[in-house]
Amino acid sequence: MSVRGRLVSLSALLLATVCIPVLGSGIVLRDLDRRAIPMLVSKSKDLHKYGTGVVVGPATILTANHVAADRMDVVLPKTAVKGQAVCRARYEDLAVVKAPLPRGTPYYILSSKMPSAGETVRVGGYPNRKWKIASGRVRYIISSATLGGRVVKSPMIVFGPALHQGASGSPVLNRRGQVVGIFVASNRQSNYSIAFPTT
Repeated sequence: MSVRGRLVSLSALLLATVCIPVLGSGIVLRDLDRRAIPMLVSKSKDLHKYGTGVVVGPATILTANHVAADRMDVVLPKTAVKGQAVCRARYEDLAVVKAPLPRGTPYYILSSKMPSAGETVRVGGYPNRKWKIASGRVRYIISSATLGGRVVKSPMIVFGPALHQGASGSPVLNRRGQVVGIFVASNRQSNYSIAFPTT
């Protein structure tokens, strides 16, 4: 499938699971806020995985595919609920998690525009299982990269600084407070991070 075809498929997935439910009520956030950026924890008898997600609609969380699991804990500041991955992008490292979030949980809007080189971005997540906020700039947009040992041919946002383990799935916000990407990988030596765009 072509890159454009994959993006159309991903957009349709997000429209069906995110945009339509969002038409209901709730608080739309524009700044980094832990109430809508949960820590995601998946446990097996041998391994505990930690990551981050972003609430984009009632009961709907967007995250990195490598963070998502069939069963996971969605940890918000005042509560934890059970969630599960309901849809995973085939090529991009993105997934949708459904969870019974508390009534009134705020959410973020997905941007309809790709960020530009030089644009300021902000990221909030849980590197090393601690809440952290970082800001930086988009360096460039690339069309392919080797991630996890495989070549991925899809648009990706390269920005600084490098984020750390546990921040995977964190939302990348533009200056309007809209989600422009989901963080999936970083290079500490060169001090950059990679995110898949939400457009």
